[in-house]
Amino acid sequence: MTLPRKCSFSKLDTQCDIPPSYILSVIEKEEYLVGMSCLEHLEPIKYKIKKLQHNHSIPNGKIKIENIKMVSTNCIKGSQQDYEDVYSQRLRENF
Repeated sequence: MTLPRKCSFSKLDTQCDIPPSYILSVIEKEEYLVGMSCLEHLEPIKYKIKKLQHNHSIPNGKIKIENIKMVSTNCIKGSQQDYEDVYSQRLRENF
């Protein structure tokens, strides 16, 4: 799943530029993703979620906060020559 690159917090039309560290969701029968937060804005976003729950704008379930687990890979980029070498090798193996 691709996640937003920025925290969900905004104030006076200015959005936080810090990458998120937490996924915030609400669990009430089902799980609903409601936001992403950096460490600095976790408490204000939790407060906003509780306020929205009180106003019945979002489900009144338990707020779940989950650390974002980064996964990285070492991508290998091949050239046209690499592709041709692999292709010819496979042809030799199959005949």
